[in-house]
Amino acid sequence: MTDQTEIESFAVPGAIAETLQRYIDGARTGDIALLRSAFAEGARVSGSYGGKPVTWSLEEFCEAVAKGGPAPGLQTRIVVIEAAGGAAMARLEALDWRGTRYTDFFVMVRREDGWRIDSKVFHAHTRA
Repeated sequence: MTDQTEIESFAVPGAIAETLQRYIDGARTGDIALLRSAFAEGARVSGSYGGKPVTWSLEEFCEAVAKGGPAPGLQTRIVVIEAAGGAAMARLEALDWRGTRYTDFFVMVRREDGWRIDSKVFHAHTRA
């Protein structure tokens, strides 16, 4: 590994965390444009909400978030980030997204303009 590739590989988790932070900040403030900027075009969101499976396009997910409004009490922590080349995965735990706790699993891709969420799979836990 060259010095340059070592420096670049060290920076990857931070760059991924920055993308996840845009997602978090967009959810917390209700800024859908900011939230959307964390996703790749054509991204999908799937999971379980209220015990029922859901699958949304990025547009449908953003509409649902916009309808619910800001989540000012949202607390989050990034549990893990793993990357290989231009592919990555991350797990995020979220508490009190408008009263619900979530576990989110993200598949991420590196694009020319940075890391983006290509898909999100989530589980909605009991209400907080």
